[in-house]
Amino acid sequence: MTDMKSGIQRPLIRTLMPLIALLAIVAVACGASAPEEAAPAPAEPAAAPQLAEPAALAIPATAAPAAQETMAKPAESMEAKPAETMAQASEPEPAQAAAAAPTAAPQSTPAPPPQVESARDTLIFVTNEEPTTVGAASPNCGGNIQNTICDDMASDPLTWIDDHNNFEVVGLTGIEGWEQIDTDRWRFQLRQGVTFHNGAPWNAEQAAFWIDFFGDEETSGHHNSNDFSFHGVIGGEVVDDYTLDVVCGDACPILPRTTIFTKFQDVGWFLETVGSTSIEDLPIEFPAEVHRNTVGLGPYKLVEWRSGIEIELEANKDYNPNPATSFSQAPSINTVIQQWRNEPAVRASMLQAGEADWTEIAIDDRDRVPKWVSATNNEVFRFTIDTIFDPELSKKDVRAALNHSVDCQTILEQIYGGLVSCYGNIAQVGTVGITDYNSAHHAYDPDLAQQLLQQANYDPEHEIVLTMRSNRIPKDVEVGEAYVTSWNAVGIKATLNVVESSVYSQIHRSTCGHQRTREEIANAAGADLHAKCVTLGPGPPRHASLSIAAGPTSTESLDYSRQAVLRNSCYSRSSGVCYQDFQDLMEEANATPTGDLRRQRMEVLADYVHDNFHFVHGFQVVSVYALSEGLEWTPHYAPRVRANTMYFSK
Repeated sequence: MTDMKSGIQRPLIRTLMPLIALLAIVAVACGASAPEEAAPAPAEPAAAPQLAEPAALAIPATAAPAAQETMAKPAESMEAKPAETMAQASEPEPAQAAAAAPTAAPQSTPAPPPQVESARDTLIFVTNEEPTTVGAASPNCGGNIQNTICDDMASDPLTWIDDHNNFEVVGLTGIEGWEQIDTDRWRFQLRQGVTFHNGAPWNAEQAAFWIDFFGDEETSGHHNSNDFSFHGVIGGEVVDDYTLDVVCGDACPILPRTTIFTKFQDVGWFLETVGSTSIEDLPIEFPAEVHRNTVGLGPYKLVEWRSGIEIELEANKDYNPNPATSFSQAPSINTVIQQWRNEPAVRASMLQAGEADWTEIAIDDRDRVPKWVSATNNEVFRFTIDTIFDPELSKKDVRAALNHSVDCQTILEQIYGGLVSCYGNIAQVGTVGITDYNSAHHAYDPDLAQQLLQQANYDPEHEIVLTMRSNRIPKDVEVGEAYVTSWNAVGIKATLNVVESSVYSQIHRSTCGHQRTREEIANAAGADLHAKCVTLGPGPPRHASLSIAAGPTSTESLDYSRQAVLRNSCYSRSSGVCYQDFQDLMEEANATPTGDLRRQRMEVLADYVHDNFHFVHGFQVVSVYALSEGLEWTPHYAPRVRANTMYFSK
């Protein structure tokens, strides 16, 4: 990758200090008198912010927090290995039938420092679009900053990955600890004294409802595949009021690391809102109130959604902080307001004018704002291809031509000035399964692309449509335009379709797995899963090929199982892929215990995706965040923002 640091101008004082020091030495040498007492050295200026570069994250193997008295004593701790393999010192053979020993517990996390008092009481953060939902059960909730209220401000998920503490998995307000008691069963101890925003008590029955909701393939496929794609089939069993067993449909060796989007709302409020009496009779389509309201556990609660203008939150005064992590601290800013502007330059102007406190900006605008910070955010900008239903894109040679016709690195250099580099897979470096080989982009070779098209008997009149949102990340439409131009240059008839989020979701979810059960797919005509999907055709709501859809995707668990399930499974609403052999390999790999064998099997999956051109190569996202002068905040390693970790120093 190009060295981005050289492109940042250092403060003037750093340039002048060596010259000043040299002049002082010369003056003394020439007989200038020194003062009787040396003046104190001036304070070193704050270091200039630097642009982030994608790098492997050193995460430990999945582990449990310190065991509670009510829980079984964990096995003797084992030293965690580097994150790139997430390997432990030993590993049972796959055929071993005995139950897994409880996962080793790490050292306890120290309690966070006392809550910081904020100098200001209102925060305005600005996103690229108006949220599509604030409701945790909405199908639109999950995985991006635009909808961060439903994920991380009004909600607390079951678990959280604390990148401020060696990437340990921790509980937030609702969870005290956990242990693995069988290969497919984890026991969670819930915290007492926790309530929802309406005062309803948090307990194991409440938790079990949402474990069932997000863990049922049919329900979650309809309502929130972002969560389901991490953990697969799971169910909740109540042990007592504050003890819950999470039971998996298959072995789930890294489960606590995969429940980081499993959220909770008051069940009574939710069932009354949807007009149901239990999880068994939920409607497929939820009423608007489920999308526009929420009664969660999080540090902030909804005050009002003023459509087209802003969303106002207020601090949850009854929030019960978990001392295990600073991400569960009580909020110090009372009022949080979300506004939205699509253009990065407009958002930068709002920071410049003092009209906002936090936003994401383009690299070109960083010198216009009071201060900025850069970080990777675990996202890879990917181009999802319909490999099932589109008659041309289902041909491997055509997909290869799409990759070889794009001079990805030059395009990104021109648009982002060296901020990002071309990347050949859909999970960031450091993810278990990702290697130098399977993350390498495909070589730019337009002559080869044309040969591949001819070899595939490509129909030049067939139109391929690239659908994307505007400024989901800064300058993404410029990237889309350059890709479409490259495809047209080699004889592929391609057009760009820029749409708003709700329309994008409809197009991108018309897949084999959307709103279809495994039973429905199994009963379709066809020799294997791919043939069965072809028989069924594209799913609702459009029942038409997605063609190609572009946008970021994230792998917060840092395990390739997430992307295998989300974007490469026959049963996922977000997948344009269905191959029987890949599905079998994926299900075997996902059930493999943490260690070298799991790493190897995840590498096989990532190699398969790379070598079969399931996607057009994209790039690992690097974000630049603008902050108001007094706002103190450290970016998370993933695209998640918790306002309770922010405060104003002035």
